[in-house]
Parts: sequence; structure tokens; C-alpha cells
Amino acid sequence: MKCIIWLRCIRITWLSGLFLFPVAPLLAQEFNSSHLPIVVIETNGTAILDEPKVVVQMGIISNPDGINRLTDPFNDYNGKIGIEFRGNSTQLFGKKSYSIELRDENDEDIDASLLGLPEEEDWILYGSPIDKTHLRNVMTFELWRKMGYWASRTRYCELVLDGEYRGIYILMEKVKKDDNRLAIATLRANDLEGNELTGGYIIRMDWPEGDGWRSKYNSMGGEPLYFQYYYPRAENIQPAQRLYIREYINDFEEALFSDNFRNRNGDRYNALIDIYTFADLFIINELSRSVDAYKISSFIHKDKGGILKAGPVWDFNLAFGNVVYCGGSKVSGWTYKQLDSECDDLFLMPVWWERMMEDIFFRKAVHCRWQAYRQDFLNEGFLFDFIDQQVDLLGSSVDRNFEKWNYLGDNLWDEPEPILDTYEEEVDRLKAWLTDRMEWLDGQLDEECDVTGLNHASGSIKIFPNPSRSSVHITFTGIRNVSLLLTDLSGRVVMTMEGLNENVVLTDFGSLPNGIYLVYLMKNDFLHIEAVVKN
Repeated sequence: MKCIIWLRCIRITWLSGLFLFPVAPLLAQEFNSSHLPIVVIETNGTAILDEPKVVVQMGIISNPDGINRLTDPFNDYNGKIGIEFRGNSTQLFGKKSYSIELRDENDEDIDASLLGLPEEEDWILYGSPIDKTHLRNVMTFELWRKMGYWASRTRYCELVLDGEYRGIYILMEKVKKDDNRLAIATLRANDLEGNELTGGYIIRMDWPEGDGWRSKYNSMGGEPLYFQYYYPRAENIQPAQRLYIREYINDFEEALFSDNFRNRNGDRYNALIDIYTFADLFIINELSRSVDAYKISSFIHKDKGGILKAGPVWDFNLAFGNVVYCGGSKVSGWTYKQLDSECDDLFLMPVWWERMMEDIFFRKAVHCRWQAYRQDFLNEGFLFDFIDQQVDLLGSSVDRNFEKWNYLGDNLWDEPEPILDTYEEEVDRLKAWLTDRMEWLDGQLDEECDVTGLNHASGSIKIFPNPSRSSVHITFTGIRNVSLLLTDLSGRVVMTMEGLNENVVLTDFGSLPNGIYLVYLMKNDFLHIEAVVKN
């Protein structure tokens, strides 16, 4: 019998009465050259710790001709770094992942470009021990970028640590507020009122550690959800700033969980968040069926003067059919309905997504964006080409990696049966799972949409007369086949129309009771909301 227990946020699997720590044996091997960049770290006897970072030397060899030898000079980076282990469960593996911070000769942080990526000081060397394909994070970040957002850019490399070959690593940009990363406004200590107070902020939903606050609303597990301050960091964020972002998220949750999707101020929840970013995150999480989706390493952010947005995306090693527990290997079923999969960490899981899927506007956005993306980059042609390109790029480094870390054929982390013996089988399983998962989602996200791409209205929208005693005229240009919903202030839908083009007359408006109504004009990722008065 198998169950899952937790120790300091590290998952350990109990099988047949024994703890199976997923640590593969290290095999000595000769390594002299690679077609991938080579990262060389020398600790000079300094032990790398979980924290704090310790100062060591790092050099990177990346020659223009793609032939890199250990004897070549360091030509991409050559200097000091601060380094520490990163991750929770992944620290159980012999193949560690690392957080690194670039340093100058005075041990001060410095920004620098690594392997052609934009300058910054904070980076990650990710070992990908659980994802034997080394593809899942790289692919997911690419999909998020295709949706139009920033996601961590990546570079494959091979690592030598203190003269010992350590295998394939993925150099990744750390999630940070930065002009070259998540480009939101800098929130300074004296930004304490007015528009200056409104951003930027990054909030993380993760294990309830570090400084943060408890929501007024429960998680799926029945206890209040926990939010962490990520930017500004807890030691830097000012009391007024803490209060502002807490109240903003509370106003959103109050509206979301009310009977009419409105809070005490009369704001509908979708006036406080960018529902399209939330719809896109929903699509990514449902496509991947990540067992950590929505709840672990999950980010939301808010720019100055803006509304709350979902993302960036992060951490998809336990996704795309890679594990069995929490329904992770199934191609059918919803990821957001984690009660159905008997997940064991429901105290981390927001109930936002269940509630949003009850709202016609959010549901419409999900269905139409899914169908549009399916005609663009969410299809087997694009995905399989991307996977094949990465596999070709990795080339012979795959053989060296699994000569070092001899765990092909081993069940490291509750993997689906049968446990595969070759890298090629791992890649083929990923492709087959993607095909089946997308086919299932097609059957669920099939509300009728005029999918011609993700178009925005380029012209004006006029609603007149307003107020009106009888009919209402609506004109718009630059977009066709628009859906219309008319609701009262309680959120009750009183009129719907589909396939509208340029001129609409609401002839039945005069028969409605006097009051304020909301006109919603929607198509794919376009949404216009305007109040109209019946008197």
C-alpha cells in the first residue's frame, strides 16, 4: 500500500514499508568536450549548502563553432558566484540543482549576460532529475511565451563541478522583477500613496513558509489559503504596501466568491483581474496536468495602475504524465478539480478556478482561447517539432548524462508503469500523452467560437441613447462575429446575442425594469463592458 507523507515540504514515497529515496548512483567517467556550453564550478573545498550562498568560482566555455573543450579558455563568464542548493524534493537527489548569483571581486552582486541571455545577477542551474526528458520546463516556458508573456529563457549546458562531470543542466532565468524579465514597475520604499502605491507586486502561492498572510477564504482543503510576498521581498515591503496588496486580493476574492461575482464596492471580479492571463494559465495547467498546478510555485502579479495578472509560469517537472499520484498520469479529468483526484495537499489549492469556471465570461475566454491556440501552436505539429529540435540539440549529451546518472529504468518518483529503459521511450511517451490529453481537452472546450485568431477591436464602440426608455443601438468597427450578453447588476443574464456585426439594436430593452444594466461584447480575447441605464 502506498501513501504520501511530508517532511519539511519534501515528498517521500513509502513503498512496501521502505523509504525509497530517489538517489541514483554516481558513475565516474571521462569528459573532455561537448557541443553544448560547458559550465565549470570550482569550490576549492567550500561546501555548498541549502543556504546561505557560498562564494566560489565559475567559468563558462561557449565557442562560436559549437565545439567546446575543457581545455579552452572561459569566454562567456569567468568570475565569482554565490551558490546554494535550490528546490525542496529535488534536494533528495544526487544530481542537485543550484541557485547562483553573479559577484564581482568585492563580492558585490553584478549583472551579466550568460549564454546570450539578457544581463541579470540571479540564475538557476536546473538538473532536472525527475524529468528524464529534460524537456518539460523548457517546452512549457516556450508555450507561455507563445501566449505573449515573459517566461524564463533557457539554455542547455553540461556541468563540471570540482573536476567531476555532473551531466546535463538547464541554465534558467530566475523569476524576478526586471526590465528584461517580468517587466513591472519598481516599488520603492517611499511609494506609499496614490498611483505609486499600486505596483508593482509579485505574489507567490506555495508552501506556507516565510512572510505572508492568510486569505479570508479557504483553500480546497478547508483552511485559509496562504500568500507569500515575493516582490518586494518581505524584509523590504512597507506596511502600507502590505495592506494595499492584501486588500486588493481580498476585494478580488470577495467578488469572486459572492453570489453575483461582485464585492461590497460593486466591482465584478473580472474588473480586478486580467481574465485572459488567468484563462491562459488555466489552459497551461490543464494541458500539463501538473500535480503542482495552481498551488505550488504559482505566481500572480500586479503592475502600477494595473489589475492583477496570472503568471509567470514555473516548475513543470511533475507534469505531462510524468507521475501517477494526484491524477498526474491521466489524460482525462480536470486538474483544477483536485478533490476528484484525492490529492494530498489540498490545503495549498485555491478554489478560484472552480468558481471562475462557473462564470460564463471566464468560461467563454477559456474555450475560445483554447480553440484559437489549437489552430496555432497548441497542436502536434508545433509541439512535436519543438520537442524534436530540443532532442537534436541535446544530442550525445543525453548518453553522457545517463552514463553519469544511471536511473533510466528506475522508478524515481511514482512514475507511471511501465518504467521505461531508454531516453527515446521517455520522449515518445511524452508525445503520446500530449496527443491524448489535447484530444480530451478538445472534447471539453468545444463551445462554439469564431476562431480567426486573437483579434482586438481596432475601432470605436458606441452605445446610444444612454439612458434609454426603449431600444438601444450599439455600433462598433474593426471586429466581427461578436457575442453580446446583457446582465443586471446582480449578474443575472437577461439577454444574449451571437454573431453580431457592426450594428445591433436591442429592441427588447424597453421591456426591462428600470435600472442599470451591463453590456458585455466578447470575442476571443476581446472584451468590452459598458453600463447602460433603462429609465
